Amino acid sequence: MSFDRLPSAVAEISDRLSRIEMLLTKPAEPAKPQRFDFNGALDYLNGLGYKTSKSQMQKQSASGRIPCKKFNNRLIFERNELDAWVEAQTVTVDNNSDKAALTLAASANRKLRRAR
Repeated sequence: MSFDRLPSAVAEISDRLSRIEMLLTKPAEPAKPQRFDFNGALDYLNGLGYKTSKSQMQKQSASGRIPCKKFNNRLIFERNELDAWVEAQTVTVDNNSDKAALTLAASANRKLRRAR
């Protein structure tokens, strides 16, 4: 390395050192819990986009439709079981099919009739 190139080399080293410092001082992501209590599971499902109310989740837990375990009279929900349950509840929609749109329209019409 020549003396003329020294300032650019120092600048490059300084840039690399700054990037290393950013990586080292970057706050680590908090660990995601693997188990939830009832309210934590409700928040988790709502955060995933599966909007559900507290009473609806209580009914599903009591009937065994949503995977949970009991521990000292408290419900415990496993993250991987909730993820699998949500995946099982979702339906893949074929964009070329009008069946999904017709099903949604029929459901909306039934709800409107009940509301009257």
